[in-house]
Amino acid sequence: MEIGEIILYSVSYFGLYCAIFFMLTLIENRKKIKNPKRPKKLPPVTVMVPACNEEACIAKTIDSLLELNYPKKLLQIIVIDDGSKDNTLKIAKSYEKKGVTVLTKPNGGKGTALNLGLEHAKGKLVACLDADSVVEPNALLKMIGYFGRKKVMAVTPSLKCTRPKNIWQRVQVIEFLLGVYLRKVFSYLGSIHVTPGPFTVFRKEFFDKYGGYDTSTCTEDIEISLRIQSHQYEIENAVDANVYAVAMPTFRTLKKQRVRWYKGFLENVAKYKHLFSPKYGNLGLFVMPSAFLSILTATTIVTYSTYLMIKTNYQRAINLYNVNFDVWKLLKIRWDWFYINQSPLMLIGMISLVIGILMIYLAKRLSKEKMPLTYSYILFSMLYLPLYVFWWLMAIKARIYDKDVEWAGRKRNDVEYKYM
Repeated sequence: MEIGEIILYSVSYFGLYCAIFFMLTLIENRKKIKNPKRPKKLPPVTVMVPACNEEACIAKTIDSLLELNYPKKLLQIIVIDDGSKDNTLKIAKSYEKKGVTVLTKPNGGKGTALNLGLEHAKGKLVACLDADSVVEPNALLKMIGYFGRKKVMAVTPSLKCTRPKNIWQRVQVIEFLLGVYLRKVFSYLGSIHVTPGPFTVFRKEFFDKYGGYDTSTCTEDIEISLRIQSHQYEIENAVDANVYAVAMPTFRTLKKQRVRWYKGFLENVAKYKHLFSPKYGNLGLFVMPSAFLSILTATTIVTYSTYLMIKTNYQRAINLYNVNFDVWKLLKIRWDWFYINQSPLMLIGMISLVIGILMIYLAKRLSKEKMPLTYSYILFSMLYLPLYVFWWLMAIKARIYDKDVEWAGRKRNDVEYKYM
């Protein structure tokens, strides 16, 4: 057996082990999936919406908050304009007559905008909602019950994509649904390491005690989740509390977003490297190390598959040359074509395919997703793994060279809200 095959078998078995382990974790905790009862006395909640050049979608975002099924006297909505150059501030100010508080500041990044919002927040709970996202009316009520336990400092929603319009957005639909599945599994393992910008709810007392959002990283949602767990607090997940974000519409914007996410993950893991310890349970001993092993696994599979493809096609070219490019001589039927490939790698691949489909099915069912997914899943299966490896290589390069990975607002033709 070649060294490449040995490595491929090793990483394949690791990936299969993780997939089965996560599935068994969800099955073991299936009776806990139902959200806890919300308290009779609801707490006041502040929702902050940081926005920079989001004129295309800010109105939809604010409208979804105004339609929340939550007592209006207990709900404070703050929009923080972070130095927009378009009509974002003007649109936001038109909602002041509906009770929305609008703040503005010079451009300084999402973290600085959220920290300004925290200074004006009156709620015992605070949430952030990205300006390109919309929240379902009952999402907040479904999340409140988890704060019945004092150790819980944050509750994450199910973050999904709005209806896709092209190939890149279809890939993201499945990617986000996998995130829904994994975030619920990680909640049972005490290992949620991302608190998504779209509508994660926090106890304000955590910010009062440990400071606001970290402005030194490009992914404050990862930093705050790791900080919460570094202080031995917990993060929960309400799997049926749906929030919808607009998927990146082009290869370029998708690459830009993922490189920013992954570079931010590397920055924050380096900052919180002390979490790799038995003291932090599954997070430090399994989930965070597995994140890096998954990168190695994906890179190995893509690299080796590319090598085999080049090797096979090279041999085919040699064969064609040897028969003077008479393809008919190479098309003779051989009976071994009808034998089933019984190699262990083929078996692992088939099992992984079944588990992957099952994970998407469970995520769709638990989050009550109604969107048809067959075509999106086919595209995801074909494209995601090489894309994932490419994004990570770009993120590692950006991290090594300390390259800025900025974020910009959207153009009007990038956005279409269809999700119900």
